[in-house]
Amino acid sequence: MNSLKQLLKTTLFAGLAITAVSCSKNENNPVLPVEGKVYALGIGVTTSTATTNYVVQASDLMTGKISVTGKGLLQDGYRDYAFGGSTFYTIGGLGVTDVNAITVDATNNLTTRTGLTFDIANNEFIDVDGTGKTMVGVSIPVSPTEGLNAKFYTVDIATNTIGNKAEVPMTTIYPSNQDWFFHSGMQVRGAQLFQTFYPADYTTYDTKNTDANYVAIYSYPGFKLEKVITDTRTGPSGAFNTRSGIFKTESGDLFTVSTSSFANGYSQSTKPAGILKIKAGTTEFDKDYYFNTDAAPNGGKIAHAIYIGNGKLFAAVTTVAPTLTDKWADNNLRYAIVDLNAKTITRVANAPVYKGEGGRSFAALLEDGKVYSAISDKGVTHIYQTDIATATATKGAEIEGTFLGGIARLK
Repeated sequence: MNSLKQLLKTTLFAGLAITAVSCSKNENNPVLPVEGKVYALGIGVTTSTATTNYVVQASDLMTGKISVTGKGLLQDGYRDYAFGGSTFYTIGGLGVTDVNAITVDATNNLTTRTGLTFDIANNEFIDVDGTGKTMVGVSIPVSPTEGLNAKFYTVDIATNTIGNKAEVPMTTIYPSNQDWFFHSGMQVRGAQLFQTFYPADYTTYDTKNTDANYVAIYSYPGFKLEKVITDTRTGPSGAFNTRSGIFKTESGDLFTVSTSSFANGYSQSTKPAGILKIKAGTTEFDKDYYFNTDAAPNGGKIAHAIYIGNGKLFAAVTTVAPTLTDKWADNNLRYAIVDLNAKTITRVANAPVYKGEGGRSFAALLEDGKVYSAISDKGVTHIYQTDIATATATKGAEIEGTFLGGIARLK
């Protein structure tokens, strides 16, 4: 079953799947203080009829088993995840618009704050500058029947409330009678917000226009559209719901990552997968920078990625060229470290080729020179720890669930 169908199936059934692994605190078994590190993991459990989502606490990612049974905080409906200011956000989607803000209480156990709700489902939610004070979010209507405006907003992390809020007419961002547009990534740099998107039919998801890369530039925090820039050396950046379209380095350079991959929902691919650059202090594509990831040694299409510092991405890269029969499959992936400046791709040793989670953000945590992520292999899901310096992975704890949807360290 392809990833899009799985998402739609989740919409129909997730609210029904409250099972024996329900996770409220038992008053007869008082919660004792937890010592050491505190990680929060968003874990999905999929059956033949539904996917149920939980947030689970862990202190060790490398040994034993991480289970939702008797421990997890049950999340209603479909969930995606974000992190900022020691807060792990579980964000509703596919008809669910509330946000649960999970933090650590005085006993070092997870606790949930509610009350934050968006008008329509959120498309991305990021810490503006890494200081843990402000999150910025965007909600794009899935079709003209849901709305005609893109909605931008800031959220104060401390008070868990919406601050600045603005709406931008969709037709001013991408004027087209043929396609709607779908969000694929965003970054704030100084007084501007940069958004990547791709055009697609909102009914069939077909992508008939893949000959250019698009970046919309807005003022920040006012969210006034300033301009849209394009470049025809690659197709559009990112893919359905993956949020891997654009990344910002410490110097302020921005890099857009184009895949046009059948395996991530594109119906055609007319340009090689590649990375473009917007130099710090500029608002145009750098004509002197082009990185063809399809043609690079160890290369392929970058399906998912996070920025790990020093001009590098930790990424899931295709190992074989996807074909139309792979549509939505998100398959044949392998971990790799992408050096944006040197234009190199280094495969991570000791990690298997695997099938990804399709239309969702990349669940990966950077900590002390290592990345923690998860691979489901032969029906079993494990944490993998990747040492960035050596590009080598080590298999860690088993996750007693179907997939890892999000991960963060809260303490």
